[in-house]
Amino acid sequence: MRSRLFCSLILFLPFLLLSCRSGHPLEKKEALDGLKVLNGDITGFIYSLSGRQGSKAMVFLMKQASAPLPFLIDTANRPGFIRDFSFSSGKGIYNWDTASRKFLKEKDTTLILIRFPMPGQPLTKCLFFLFDFEFGKTRTKPAFPVKILAKLFAGGKEVLSISHQASISEALISKISSEIKIDSLRGLFELKREGSFAVKSGLLSSAISIQDGFNEVLRSNIDIDIDYHPPFTYSFQHIRIQQKLFNTELSGRIDYGSINPTSNEYDKEFNKNTSLELMDPVDHGIIGNIVLSPAGNEGRFDYFIRFSDKSESRLTDQLPVLQKLFSYLK
Repeated sequence: MRSRLFCSLILFLPFLLLSCRSGHPLEKKEALDGLKVLNGDITGFIYSLSGRQGSKAMVFLMKQASAPLPFLIDTANRPGFIRDFSFSSGKGIYNWDTASRKFLKEKDTTLILIRFPMPGQPLTKCLFFLFDFEFGKTRTKPAFPVKILAKLFAGGKEVLSISHQASISEALISKISSEIKIDSLRGLFELKREGSFAVKSGLLSSAISIQDGFNEVLRSNIDIDIDYHPPFTYSFQHIRIQQKLFNTELSGRIDYGSINPTSNEYDKEFNKNTSLELMDPVDHGIIGNIVLSPAGNEGRFDYFIRFSDKSESRLTDQLPVLQKLFSYLK
């Protein structure tokens, strides 16, 4: 339960406005207005993304069980990978058959090429090329993608491209470099793990950037000091975050190694070793602090916003768009 809470927080961070810059505490009404702006910005971005040709075509493909792809969207609308996918076995040219509503293989070739009409625009022809794909194996993931190279064209125009490379050492992910383009949108993700079981400690650093044309949507840097535990895994010690989402800057820290995961007062342990502030996107006034508080019975906790008047509100109640996002990851 508590490990899932921590993973949820890491997922929250790119969508939060956490900052330690000097600022004045906002009145609760002002703070709530700032949260509405943030929720609207995220919602508008997601809506814009879902309406792009590259997104619509890719979602259609990933929902087709007959498509020879390593990634899919299941019946619960959750994205994922097909562990037993074989790129070499799937090579060929495939066409969408309107009668059977399936992809039928036309002939073998040196890559995977899928032809289909754009959803809602039957006269717009789409071509999806999967040039290369490869799985690797880690201690926790028997099928982790280490190579993806793909492009999608609609009406002769490139509307999506994926370039992904990952390295694995000591059966752990050591490096990731990914780029995704969807029409005018460009997303980059970099991850690097330093150190090894031999030296006992290291650094896990990640960087994310999303650019939409000339507009910067997100810039995020997270550095985590880690301790290795031979021969299997590592643990987080200190987490440092610096981010900019839309027109908002953020920074924060979590001394995760000082938190006792078995404590009967886990929320107090977490809050004592964490400094996260939510900042107003206009004047950098402090909307509130992100804290862990009890939520319901059975020792459950959730993330709350603590306002200047010391009252608290569940984070997903004020940012409902996040609840929708996390529902895809359950």
